[in-house]
Amino acid sequence: MLDLARRAAELVVQRIENLPDDTAWEGEFKQGLDAQFMQDPPEEGRPAADVLEWAARDILPIATRLDHPRCFGFIPTSPTWPGVLADFMAAGYNPNTCTWLAASGPSHLELVVVDWLRRWIGYPDSAGGLLTSGGSAASLDAFVAARERAGHPERATVYMSDQSHSAQVRAAHIVGVRPECVRRVPSDGRFRLDMDALARAVADDRAAGFNPIAICANAGAGSTGTIDPLEAMADYCEAEGIWLHVDGAYGGFAAVTERGKQLLAGIERADSVGMDAHKWFFQPYEAGCLLVKDVGRLENAFAVPHDMLQDTIWGGNHPNVSDRGLQLSRSFRALKIWMSVQTFGMAAFRRAVSRGMELAARAEDFIRNSPNLELLNPASLGIVCFRISPAGAGLDDAALEGVNRTVLARVFWEDRAFMSSTRLRQTFALRLCIVNHTTTWDDVRETLETVERFGAEALPRMGES
Repeated sequence: MLDLARRAAELVVQRIENLPDDTAWEGEFKQGLDAQFMQDPPEEGRPAADVLEWAARDILPIATRLDHPRCFGFIPTSPTWPGVLADFMAAGYNPNTCTWLAASGPSHLELVVVDWLRRWIGYPDSAGGLLTSGGSAASLDAFVAARERAGHPERATVYMSDQSHSAQVRAAHIVGVRPECVRRVPSDGRFRLDMDALARAVADDRAAGFNPIAICANAGAGSTGTIDPLEAMADYCEAEGIWLHVDGAYGGFAAVTERGKQLLAGIERADSVGMDAHKWFFQPYEAGCLLVKDVGRLENAFAVPHDMLQDTIWGGNHPNVSDRGLQLSRSFRALKIWMSVQTFGMAAFRRAVSRGMELAARAEDFIRNSPNLELLNPASLGIVCFRISPAGAGLDDAALEGVNRTVLARVFWEDRAFMSSTRLRQTFALRLCIVNHTTTWDDVRETLETVERFGAEALPRMGES
């Protein structure tokens, strides 16, 4: 067992050491992978060391390397080594953090970590929550609580920006909101939810007999990183008696910095907040969190008596975390966050989060000063959106989209970096998300220079076609 564990650690450390010189993405078509792996399971086992080597050589590398310093696609992260070891130890000790009786120590540590997050966003002592698989589960749990507070009304409606993540739409559908009752509210010129449009939508729905149960705000929209007007939304929801959920899955951990606290002002007034530590808090997957201002709302929604679990009622101050969300069996997610913070201290985390915002601002300056690049939305948190659009080229949006798609594909296949795209009001946009604590300005600058070069090479070909 020790020999296998040492070899597994060696393989992971070698990967981390070699990562900067490797590419940020490697993919393979399904047909090729079918030929390698679509086989019946063996009747007799193989040597475990061989299986380790096989996985490390042929399976694990075929993926986006989300911890690569030049991985700027989607919302990547670079996990801390204590966090990786914590997951290994949690798997080995094998606790089930469903109830206090089943896992007192791990359950208490989850309360500690959740309380850290509560204080970071400015929530009161009445708040609480649980760690989840990620923002999707956090949103689902929040919408269940919102539905229960509203009394399970008929013709329930939920509102969110046209920039909101698909996870919010999915969560609304799962809790019983009909697809036609999920309102996508227009955003303004900076891709923030339009308050006037929201007020009109709610008023029109109420006049037509619909029942608004929740409004979702972005604290770092996935496409642009933009933050909705949280203070104004909190004022409105308080006046209208509607649950306010803040999707801070990406941007919520900016709250550990002074700049982030200013940008996220008003988040502490929401009824619930979702945050993902496996994004901008540098943890291995899965490490989401849901915080609710009144934790009793969660317990009212999810606590269901069960005869087989009657022994888990153990004292008055021993909360069963499974009474706060959809999972009964639960992995020990808190350990990695706790071990990482204990090892590095909060000052290191604040510097790492601040660094992402600083690099995104420098990328914006580079794009503004480039005659070949066009800024499509100012940097917000760690995200900046842009496209290749050379001055004087005279290309329409369709032609520019073709150029930018060509460049994106070349970055995938030919460059060390990885980036992704989005669509901003029908405009195809390249997108950099800079949140990795190992990323340097050289990584960002050289990627932007590569985009410029690929763009210049693509333009003649587009003209010829």
